[in-house]
Amino acid sequence: MNIEVNKVKQLGDYVRYLSTMGIQRANSGHPGLPLGCADIGISLYGNLMKATSAKPDWMNRDRFILSAGHGSMLVYSLNYIFGYDFSVSDLANFRQLHSKTAGHPEYELELGIETTTGPLGQGFANAVGTAIESKMMAARFNKPDYNLFDYKTYVLMGDGCTMEGMTNEAASIAGSLGLDNLIAIYDDNSVTIDESSMDLFREDVKGRYQALGWEVLEAPLGTDIEDVNNKLATLRDSKSGKPKLLIVKTKIGQGLNSLLGSHKAHGAPVGAKEIAYLVENSDLKSVAGTSDQVEAQELLEKQLLTGDFFNISNFKDALGDVLEKRESYYTSWETMFNDYKTKFPKEYAELLEYRSTGLTQELRSELLNYSAKADATRNTSADVLQIVAKHTQKIIGGCADLVASTKATVKGADYITRDDFSGRNIAFGIREAAMGGIGNGLALSRDFIPFTSTFFTFIDYMKPAVRLASIMKLNHLFVFTHDSIYVGEDGPTHEPIEHLGATRLIPGLYTYRPANDMEMAFSYLEFMENEGPAVILGTRQVLNQKLFGLELDRAKAYEGFKKGGYVLLDTQTTPDITLVGSGSEVSTLLESKEMLESKGKSVRLVSIPCLEKFEEQGSEYVNNILGNGPIYLMEAASHRGNKAFYRDNILVRDITTFGMSGSYKDVSKHFGFVAEAATKEILEFISK
Repeated sequence: MNIEVNKVKQLGDYVRYLSTMGIQRANSGHPGLPLGCADIGISLYGNLMKATSAKPDWMNRDRFILSAGHGSMLVYSLNYIFGYDFSVSDLANFRQLHSKTAGHPEYELELGIETTTGPLGQGFANAVGTAIESKMMAARFNKPDYNLFDYKTYVLMGDGCTMEGMTNEAASIAGSLGLDNLIAIYDDNSVTIDESSMDLFREDVKGRYQALGWEVLEAPLGTDIEDVNNKLATLRDSKSGKPKLLIVKTKIGQGLNSLLGSHKAHGAPVGAKEIAYLVENSDLKSVAGTSDQVEAQELLEKQLLTGDFFNISNFKDALGDVLEKRESYYTSWETMFNDYKTKFPKEYAELLEYRSTGLTQELRSELLNYSAKADATRNTSADVLQIVAKHTQKIIGGCADLVASTKATVKGADYITRDDFSGRNIAFGIREAAMGGIGNGLALSRDFIPFTSTFFTFIDYMKPAVRLASIMKLNHLFVFTHDSIYVGEDGPTHEPIEHLGATRLIPGLYTYRPANDMEMAFSYLEFMENEGPAVILGTRQVLNQKLFGLELDRAKAYEGFKKGGYVLLDTQTTPDITLVGSGSEVSTLLESKEMLESKGKSVRLVSIPCLEKFEEQGSEYVNNILGNGPIYLMEAASHRGNKAFYRDNILVRDITTFGMSGSYKDVSKHFGFVAEAATKEILEFISK
């Protein structure tokens, strides 16, 4: 061991002290996991992981992901001890506004935080994604004696993560792919917030993971530091071709007195008296210089007022030369990498392309000028995806067993397998929740731009991952098809009604509902130009429209598109009515426009492919596009949350109930989403 057992224990107690003090000062937080896993964290950082705070974004660093994100003080304390950009003041300001130490870990490589976690199971799925990323990059760039990418991902989870269904989905994928570079640690303390929950968690976790294709070891005593360290090292070095799991039996409240073993130590401050007990019964006593627990408690209460916690300088001897050794991992790799540049210039140039945005002038030009025949926009999406994939190798991804329907695949490219990770397609199976989290994991390094795809209604399984992608501003493309009642025969279970409004409400996420080939290409271009995730929606049905034949100035049209809403077809006189829609409904409105014009009406047609972008432009632009006259808004989605704010001169045709089963034409007619019905109610509306 690089850090001796007694030194691991000493630093572990320091982690316990920092964690409980930060939580106590905030009067908020979860001390249970840091108390139970402090020694494990010191062993990982000090003895097992190849990573360094001197180069926190090193592409081949080992990753540590705290899936049980509520235990965030563990990772903050560890990262402070091991030289990342944290101070004692940061730890003392835990959960305070603008502090580096938020309530749950927030993605920031400079701080050594690999991903945002909190919703249980998401971090585990992210870890599967980063493990896949390591394998995929290795397949592309490693050469004999030049392992540019061989990093491992360590993920720490608790009982809650292990209960979550998405963890099982992700573990199944990891086992199927043989991700032997993934090491999970299960903090098995048999405690949750509601103590009674454990009565319904009696399964054989070891047997479950073995059945999923994992190699599993057990450490029956979490306080046996040498045993835990040795078993982690065994799993790290194992050539079993399987992902690895170490089940560590810990005790909640480790180091405390009356709260040792109590579920009360899980999610609430433990009190200065308990922390004083920890100090007086560990090597911290010599640092504190106190004679008894009463004196220790008095000292700690002063520290809680001032935030002046014990500094790492008091524990430098315990660290020894481990920080220098961690940095040497990077310097050795850097020497190899510099040699690689010379010996493999072609591969080095390709690697630089992976590190770029992926958007070239050629790709931009092709997307700006893309056109296709009238078709379902799921098919034009597939066509545009091939164009993007042709121009940048960064595009990879897959579907939840729906490639034949969503068309989201890189054509001509292989699927990754446990024996070959050089492909660009990933088969996720029917595991939408895991797919979203794994996609986020693949996006974390920024080397890949992942797409994940399913029917729009199944975003319900993926919503937490979509939300986290938005929080982290990940370049993750969500391609959803079958976007409304036009799904038809599958009926209300498969006809998304409320989902469009849901994605539009997520900050940092843009939802594109293209009306035609041009808008589909523009949607992909917008995604490539922006930082962050996007949802691109596609139709199942062929759009019966003439928009494809319009002779438009593409560059000018794109400028309007980028503003979220623009005039697609205008009139030379003041419009009697402005027709507004997105996606499929623009086709219907175009037909209605022609019918209205045949009756002598002056009609403006406005497309709003991205409502969020449109709203961002401000009232002057919005009013200029919509005008001051009557407006007819048609969108096959629920507007329940908006109708209270619509003006008197707006007539809305939306969906107020779930859909129905039948041919999409019959369903559309039933709900009034046909040109004849729209024209009739528009004429009645403007005649009032």
